[in-house]
Amino acid sequence: MRKGFLIVLAVVLVAALAAPAMAGIDVTGFVRDKGYVSNFKNGATAPSLQKDAPAAAYVEQRFRAKFSFGEENVKAVWFLETDFGAFGDSAGSAPAGSAPQGALRNSGGALGGDRINLETKNIYIWFKLPGTPLDFTVGLQNQSDAYAGLLFGAADMAGIFTTGKMDPVSFKLGWAKLYENNNLKADDLTLYVAAASFSPTKDMKLGLNFYVIQDDTGKVSTANELPSDPGAGLNKKRIYTPGVDVSFGAGPATVSGFALYQFGKIDFQNPATPDVDIKGFAADARVDLNAGPGKLFVEGLFISGGDNTSKEYKSIKTLSDMNASPGGNSFFARTDMSILLPNGDDINTSSALVGAAGTATAGGAFVGNTSPGNAGRGIMHVATGFSMKLGDKLTGKVGAGYLAATKKLLVTDDTKKGKAMGTELNANVNYNIQKGLDFGVYTAYAWLGNFYKSNVAGAVDPDNVYDVHFRLNYAF
Repeated sequence: MRKGFLIVLAVVLVAALAAPAMAGIDVTGFVRDKGYVSNFKNGATAPSLQKDAPAAAYVEQRFRAKFSFGEENVKAVWFLETDFGAFGDSAGSAPAGSAPQGALRNSGGALGGDRINLETKNIYIWFKLPGTPLDFTVGLQNQSDAYAGLLFGAADMAGIFTTGKMDPVSFKLGWAKLYENNNLKADDLTLYVAAASFSPTKDMKLGLNFYVIQDDTGKVSTANELPSDPGAGLNKKRIYTPGVDVSFGAGPATVSGFALYQFGKIDFQNPATPDVDIKGFAADARVDLNAGPGKLFVEGLFISGGDNTSKEYKSIKTLSDMNASPGGNSFFARTDMSILLPNGDDINTSSALVGAAGTATAGGAFVGNTSPGNAGRGIMHVATGFSMKLGDKLTGKVGAGYLAATKKLLVTDDTKKGKAMGTELNANVNYNIQKGLDFGVYTAYAWLGNFYKSNVAGAVDPDNVYDVHFRLNYAF
């Protein structure tokens, strides 16, 4: 026993003496548990809008840890995640009489636990280039656009991005290979980014942005084409998005917004299939205001739409629309909705009427879209919210929002009574138990609009939807 103790003590002393020569290590992250009762949300499954929809009740969990190794001017970053789709979902040990279970993402919460479920979100090198105002991020990293994630938000992508600052101007240039298809020269999905912002005063910023999506995956296979893509057959896409964003202070308020125009073409290889021109735009305006004891926001978002996507696509295309790109890489969640649009606090349950990985279905029919372009329909969205402290450790928030399609699609939407998709009310309270540890209760209810109601005689309309969940979160 004494010999073992001395060996351990010697190792600790050696490590302590060597510590000044070692690179710095920082670890941040969180553990989050959310328990649901809802007739709309059901884990990662797309919610089904129906009459007398059954309620789901389950608990999901997420763990994230971000390790940063290095010094002031160079770091290596490793960002890890483990999710349980639900307590009791599945585990490495199968029940008696059943076949053994292998690795499976977002699982491991069942009896027996053990499961290969460690995920890598990011691995990259970040460094400053000596003697210049430039820094570089190289590897699998997280990137968002200048439009609150409308085109790509909190999206993990492998690429090279550089940022620099020469007051009052800062800029970003980047390239990301989103999908490498067979390692050939011209059959991939690629993103190019160029952005600059000008800050003449502390409270004002004007940004100019240009994004290019080059999608050649459809040149060799149509297997990954999405239902929202117009036409059929082998094709290539070129999508160009110039735009501006702005924010400035106005007394107790902060005003922000953006506007973008998107143009390009879906070029079909078959001469008998007409090419589709992309001509869409989006605009957003938001006001954040210190209002008495709390904070108030009001925001409006408009995305253009068209009724005939086989001739011209008059909405916007995002990374969630691209071939081989899973839903959720476009993530507009700034209005803090729980049902109409995705929420920034989502784990595996990322369900919404539009814009979430799990987009609502009705009677098995696909409605809405994982992208805010809404399958070419576009959207109109307005929202407001008010939050304030209710005590030393208690805070509360109430919110409301409205969502509608800008246009109904010809034929596809002929049976829908209208364009209104839903009206939502939500509220939550959060209590800080101790440093880093918070517990909250969240509620939301949405009245479904005429978009989900049929003008066919005898058709049964779906029930309105609700979500109630608790949230326990420890941030470290």
